[in-house]
Amino acid sequence: MEDLVVEVCGENGAYYKAYITDVHDDEVSVAFETDWQPESKFSLSRVRLPPKETDGKSEFSENVEVEVYSRANEQEACGWWRAMVKMIKGDFHVVEYLGWETTYTEIVPSDRIRPKNLNPPIKKDTFFKFEIEVPDDVKEYSKTESNHKEFRKACGAAICRYCSIKQALVIISLNETAQKRATMLSDMHFRNLRQKVLLLSRTEEAAKQLESTKLHTSSGYIEEFSVREDLMGLAIGAHGANIQQARKVDGITNIDLEETTCTFKIYGESEEAVKKARSMLEFAEESVQVPRFLVGKVIGKNGRIIQEMVDKSGVVRVKIEGDNEPQPSPREEFLSVQGQVPFVFVGTVENITNAKVLLEYHLAHLKEVEQLRQEKLEIDSQLRSMHNPHPLGPLQSFPVSRRNDRGYSSETDMGRGRASGMGSNRGRLGGPIGRGGKFVHWGDGSRGSSNYVASVSGGSNGSVSGSNSHNNFIPNVEQKGTLISAHSGSSGHRAISRSGKSDGYSTSKGLLNSRK
Repeated sequence: MEDLVVEVCGENGAYYKAYITDVHDDEVSVAFETDWQPESKFSLSRVRLPPKETDGKSEFSENVEVEVYSRANEQEACGWWRAMVKMIKGDFHVVEYLGWETTYTEIVPSDRIRPKNLNPPIKKDTFFKFEIEVPDDVKEYSKTESNHKEFRKACGAAICRYCSIKQALVIISLNETAQKRATMLSDMHFRNLRQKVLLLSRTEEAAKQLESTKLHTSSGYIEEFSVREDLMGLAIGAHGANIQQARKVDGITNIDLEETTCTFKIYGESEEAVKKARSMLEFAEESVQVPRFLVGKVIGKNGRIIQEMVDKSGVVRVKIEGDNEPQPSPREEFLSVQGQVPFVFVGTVENITNAKVLLEYHLAHLKEVEQLRQEKLEIDSQLRSMHNPHPLGPLQSFPVSRRNDRGYSSETDMGRGRASGMGSNRGRLGGPIGRGGKFVHWGDGSRGSSNYVASVSGGSNGSVSGSNSHNNFIPNVEQKGTLISAHSGSSGHRAISRSGKSDGYSTSKGLLNSRK
């Protein structure tokens, strides 16, 4: 504002210090020093610029017109009055005020006297006024004049403030160069304002969270829990999406994460809010043992059953692990139970609970169906024995192909049966047959699980083969009657996510048999 200092002539002829606040066609708006009068408009003829300041002390002589800094009474502010020096005694001057019918004299010190101001009244082109439109996203922030301080100085302007009526920055300067500089710097200035607005909003949010934490730490509800390190990515979510979502739960005041210990701390106004937020962030891994002979039916044709469980429960993925590697890992040894295959679910605790409910219900159904089927087979066997007695006496005993504890026929069993009863047909269903499947993987590819792409083709003898993008061999499958056998020379991984279904299921090494 010092660049727009002026002197306004009062009704008594004295000139008072003031500041330009706005420029109009034939008037200017000014605010007086110490606000001894309200902001007012004055015609250009009553306003002049102050004299230039001099470094040295001015020397005065008698009978020279000067201006004296004085006032008529205690209620007025001091102004510059016209006077004539009548006598000089050291540092004191005897002056006589001009323009009055009655003669007034006063003794004043030299610091209250200055040479006569010769500046003429200001004109329309004394000041340059222009406007710059303000973008919508920074209009609110632009209302604070101090936010444009550096911009005003860079432009060389005297005034830079936001006008709510015009929704623009009003800039007033003593030279035309300021307009060119303001036009050049405006885009950069508004971009900087946006950055400041963003930082301020984040600071305010952090301050509110800090205040809320202080208020509720002692009297509110707090839940603290840890997540396994390899599941932290799922718990946090992409770019912290899960944490942000949990913070939006009504009643949640703050959520802290200690990354070194993978520990979450949730603060809330109610126990329900805290538990709801915890259910969104607490990810875990849990396994369910499935009888080996039921694995195929739990997976379902083309993975349909296990895919349905993934979709309905909301788990991220399910891994199906075996125990037939030459050197199983300690974890597999721990999870694997004789005659059982672990189904490992990964997701939130709530989603894993849902998946276990679905799986256990389906297992109970399969076991009941299997029991009924075995009863029917026993009855069918007795009926065949009664209706087809052998005319030549007792039948010769042949080895009967049976399922082993892994739910499929071994090479030895099948070989003996075919050798005794079928002769040269052994090659059709025989061949080297491995043990159970090693690793089958169903999951949600969008949340960090592995997905493998497989192709399937049908052969003339009813066989189905495929391969995946990892160059693993998917077993050839041959079907005859109700027996399905598979053989392979290398491991194969399959995956299915909640967004799409697999074309079948395969085992890593060897055979996975089922009876349909």
